[in-house]
This record gives sequence, C-alpha cells and structure tokens, in this order.
Amino acid sequence: MASTLRLSNSFIILLLFSLVYISLWVVEAHTSRKLISIKEQQGQDVNHFLKDGDFDDPSLYVYFRLNDLKLGTKLRIYFYKNDLQKLPPLLTRQQADRIPFTKSKLDFLLDHFSISKDSPQGKAVKATLGHCDAKEIEGEHKFCGTSLESMVDLVKKTLGSNVDLKVMTTKIMAPTRDPISYGLYNYTFVEAPKELIGIKMLGCHRMPYPYAVYYCHGHKGGSRLFEVKMVTDDGKQRVVGPAICHMDTSMWDVDHVAFKVLKMEPRSGPVCHFFPLDNIVWVTK
Repeated sequence: MASTLRLSNSFIILLLFSLVYISLWVVEAHTSRKLISIKEQQGQDVNHFLKDGDFDDPSLYVYFRLNDLKLGTKLRIYFYKNDLQKLPPLLTRQQADRIPFTKSKLDFLLDHFSISKDSPQGKAVKATLGHCDAKEIEGEHKFCGTSLESMVDLVKKTLGSNVDLKVMTTKIMAPTRDPISYGLYNYTFVEAPKELIGIKMLGCHRMPYPYAVYYCHGHKGGSRLFEVKMVTDDGKQRVVGPAICHMDTSMWDVDHVAFKVLKMEPRSGPVCHFFPLDNIVWVTK
C-alpha cells in the first residue's frame, strides 16, 4: 500500500499510527528486529520447507538477488503476523525525550526497564543502542526515531520539508472468506516489478527495544527501489509492497547474514530484500 502525502506533521503521524498498529494485523515481521523470540510466535512448522544447508530461522528468508526481480520468479519468503499485545509500546515525543537513548547509558536503561544485562533482551537493547550510536558510513543517511513525531521530523529534515512524500508499506491480502496464513511459503511475481526512478528514499526498520524505535537509513546513491506484487502457489494470498536492492555492498560487514543466506561472496554484489509491514519506506522525487 502506498499513498502520496503533502500534509501536516500531525496528519502524517496519525496516518503512521494507523499503518503501524492497525495494519499490524497483517504484518510480515523479521523477528530478529523484535524483542519477541521466534519461540513466542504462533507460526507454522517450517522444517518441511528447509533443505540441507538452509537456515533454521525462517525469518531470514527476506533476501533475494537482483536477477530474481522479474515476472514469474518464485521465491521462498517468510511472512508473519505479530501479536499486538506483545509489541513494545509506541511513546509520544514527550515521553521518549525523558528517557536517555545512548549506549553510554546502557546500565541505567537496563535497570530502568528491569532487564538483565546477559539476557537476550539485554543483548538486543545493547545492539540497538550501538547500531543507533554508530557513525554514518560514507554516502549514508541514518538516524533512529524514538517516537513517530521525531521520525517524521527527521525524515523531512533529510528528504526535504516541502516535498511530496510517499509512504510505502507491505501488505498481505487474501479473499474475504479465507484467513491469511503466515509462515514460509513460495511466492511468485505476478507482475514485472516496477522500479521507482529518480527518487530519494529512507527505509525505517523497527528495532528490538522496550518501546518502539525505528532505525531509518538511506544512501545518496546505489540503491534501487521497486513496487512488487506476488502470489502464493495456490493463488489465495497476495503480497503488495516495496522491495529494495542495495547495489553497492562493498562497505558492508563481511559477516552480514544476507551474504550467508544468498550464498554469495561478501561484498561481491547487490543484495535485495523485502520489507516487514511494520517497516516504513519514505519516498520523494
């Protein structure tokens, strides 16, 4: 789903709240970005989909190669519905600004949220803070929004305050009488992916943290954004949304999981991925 906006901050924030929370009933979640373990999810048994040499964590199946982006290509992709009651809360700017957000305050924050330092949640908080504190790499724009208000302000500061913004998210759809089935399934491109040419964009990913935090980043060049439409083998379930291809991975960590999933030499070529529905892609000409 995508819509073009040139509206006030308050309207954009209201729309985002609807997109992020109401639409989460049809969310596709990459669980490594959550404080929800995969064991807590109500998922399917995916072992019959995994072949020798595949990864046990199905949530890694969001990556694909550039040459896969064509009509008729079939990919295994993991889509998942989150339990709204288990999602971290969304804070207002006023609430978020009262809480320090930096790795240097890690001990205080873990104590504040009653999280053990050596627990999976504690390690996730540390990783998120480190990710958000890290310096930008060459040619990159990045920031972390701790509230919808701060994210909107930083997006407009980065992309332009008087520009037409398009908000893109991923949506899973099924016929009215058929429930949506979440898990690892084969999806086929039913239309040729449409590339958005001459744009600036930021992708905002939800991070594992005690409250909602979005890591937003974009590159001054070298990334290609597409609108895709896919369908399951039985034709009962459709996915519409954005997909991005990072053309230059030469500065990426050699241990990035995408290289392992795609079985490619680190930093040797483009890496593409789909977006969870609780992620937000901002686009402007």
